[in-house]
Amino acid sequence: MTPESKPLLTLDGVCVAYRHQEVVHDVSLDVAAGEVVALIGPSGAGKSSLLRAINFLEPPSKGRILLEGVEVGGSRRTLDALRRDVGMVFQSFNLFPHLTALQNVMLAPEHTLGLPREQARERAMRQLTHVGLAERADAKPGKCSGGQQQRIAIARALAMEPKVMLFDEPTSALDPELGAEVLATMRTLAGEGMTMVVVTHEMHFAEDVADRVVFMADGHVVEENSAGKLMRDPQHPRTQRFLNAVRGR
Repeated sequence: MTPESKPLLTLDGVCVAYRHQEVVHDVSLDVAAGEVVALIGPSGAGKSSLLRAINFLEPPSKGRILLEGVEVGGSRRTLDALRRDVGMVFQSFNLFPHLTALQNVMLAPEHTLGLPREQARERAMRQLTHVGLAERADAKPGKCSGGQQQRIAIARALAMEPKVMLFDEPTSALDPELGAEVLATMRTLAGEGMTMVVVTHEMHFAEDVADRVVFMADGHVVEENSAGKLMRDPQHPRTQRFLNAVRGR
């Protein structure tokens, strides 16, 4: 991000607390349009909590979230705008089992955006094609593999035409082969310039696809740097210990 450009997404002193126990401590982060930021770190580091705070699924206990310079979360109107502009893909697929892939993807454009049914259908088919699943449009989730279900979930988020996509360990529930399908889709999105914040345990993805990597531990940002620099030459001892451990598996 150049000094003149404004970030698309800003986290300003964000804290997250559960039952008065703070799990994310004073995180500030700017994400530029088109940038891919990977959040890595051990379990319990606060990565997923921070991601959920961005979308106000867990409202920050302190701090501010700004999208295109406008603070969000203060009213129902700004929250609705945030949810339209910031898509999220979870570890679990959260698809409606009684609906087809196409119907799952159509749902939000039709009912949240108010698109006419045929327009919502066209947009949904476009996004299923985008993730390589046009031929599975009439299949229900139970007839799809885990990797296909996660790609349907990605298509569902993309159908809202968001400005930012959040991914919370999207391959953690998948075996390596099916996870590779999802990572390939995410690589395509990154190559197309989608702004992405990704919580991931896939170190190769973080190094190869992300522009920047943020290492978190114990609810704090310990170190952040360009992906190549942090992954190959971490400066903080805690980051070094983590990367040595995961690379040794």
